[in-house]
Amino acid sequence: MAAETLSRTVPGGRPRTVAGIGPRAAAALVATAVLLLLMLCLLVAAPAAAGAVPGSPLDAYDKQIDYDAGVHKIARLAALISYTLMVSTVLLGVVLRMRYFQQFAARPTVHGAHMGIALSALIFGGIHGLTFLYQPVWDIGTAELLVPFTGGLQRIPVGFGIVGTELGIAVGCSVWLQRRLAYRRWLKFHQLGYAAFALIWLHVFTVHPEPRHLDPVAVLVALGAGVCLLAFLIRVLPSESRLRSRAFGQRLDAPR
Repeated sequence: MAAETLSRTVPGGRPRTVAGIGPRAAAALVATAVLLLLMLCLLVAAPAAAGAVPGSPLDAYDKQIDYDAGVHKIARLAALISYTLMVSTVLLGVVLRMRYFQQFAARPTVHGAHMGIALSALIFGGIHGLTFLYQPVWDIGTAELLVPFTGGLQRIPVGFGIVGTELGIAVGCSVWLQRRLAYRRWLKFHQLGYAAFALIWLHVFTVHPEPRHLDPVAVLVALGAGVCLLAFLIRVLPSESRLRSRAFGQRLDAPR
């Protein structure tokens, strides 16, 4: 009986599970493990930053510009909270789409948590961006915070964060248009939230060398990216039920 449970097969005699893990989850775990291994190698091999990081206290000292340490702490804390909440948002979004988790939590409860956490992530992300208006060394105005890739200091990394945040806001606002759009069309647009998270991750990874060195922040950023990638792959890879339906369809259509 135990052997039968661990080696169930689809039509054609191919194993449907490996050690009790479905093919979708197994592929997702392998891909995520490879990515995390690559990121770990990058963290270990990353060279020390040469010179002052643009926008850092040392950069402000070299330019003889005042640097507000309190504003820096607020910006850093808001960024960490926003990133953590975004990871939770992605995970809850995947939970909403998978029937397996509905036996553990009611769908309306998960949906409410997904919406609330997503809104909180955007709020803290906005706070993070607004703090740079009060950091003289960055010399960023409202226009540079709203229009991507227009700021003079770290234009590309900052632009990733702006595009990711604005895309996340658009994805969040699309919820109010769900009834006016076809569900599948709305769902495709809503799934751009994965792209928004990827852009935010690029912003976090490129704007400052801290996430590229082996420290607690780097571990948090890497784990968040790995967990979201695992959730994304589990979501997009074919499910076992879909694989079974395809296998049955091929068997029924095959000439006798």
